[in-house]
Amino acid sequence: MKKKKIVILVVLLLILILLIVLLKTVSLGYEVEYTIYDEETGSQTVALGVPKLSFFKKENGNHYSYKSIRGQKVLEQEMESFLDTLEEISCNDHTYYYDQENDFTILKATVVNHFLYHTISYEVRYGNYCSNQNLSEISSILGGLKRYHTLNGDPSAVDQTHPYFVVTFLDGGDGDTYEMKAELHAYYVDLTKEGERKELERSKGTFEIEDGELIFTRDEILEKSDDITIPEVSIFSVKDGELTLIDNYFREYEENVVLK
Repeated sequence: MKKKKIVILVVLLLILILLIVLLKTVSLGYEVEYTIYDEETGSQTVALGVPKLSFFKKENGNHYSYKSIRGQKVLEQEMESFLDTLEEISCNDHTYYYDQENDFTILKATVVNHFLYHTISYEVRYGNYCSNQNLSEISSILGGLKRYHTLNGDPSAVDQTHPYFVVTFLDGGDGDTYEMKAELHAYYVDLTKEGERKELERSKGTFEIEDGELIFTRDEILEKSDDITIPEVSIFSVKDGELTLIDNYFREYEENVVLK
């Protein structure tokens, strides 16, 4: 009888060991857990892939963590499988994971060993993190977003007894969201001829900022004067939010085109 009990205990122990080994090494997949917040501008959903059999969820600002007694390698594999379902974005020499449907970005996803258990952690930010970083940088360089940079854009600030030249440059596109698009408009007003206005250029295109220069590439030219040659690409030096046209094809009208 005693021998039979020992055999049963040994079998149970072997089963327990097998279960622990399976728990540590076999992938069980993950479940997507949704956390919904009511923001002033609407609801914000954070959807995170949590390895199965995780417990003790904790939230701290933009950080989410869970506990698990399963193996570290298999937990990392399951988190990696979840991250593979998201869009990879890169900035600041790092790769992040963007959930386009719910509009949030995962900055970090880690599994930390604590001897008897592991901590699964996510760090998130709302929106597309790289786009937000880029917009912040552009705003700092240009002195704001979706603003008019002008030369003589305010007629009250110029001597209207003489002809004057106007240039405006608007960044950001004409939609509700910011895009790397821009519009350039230039015209000449001769008040000695009853305020005759001569349209010189109206162009639309895209732009990029690199090494202290704004590079404006025209996609379409809506209006053009015959006495100027409009290039496909115009380059402005940028300093303190002011744009200075380097290749000044308006020289006949203004010696230095500086848009403030």
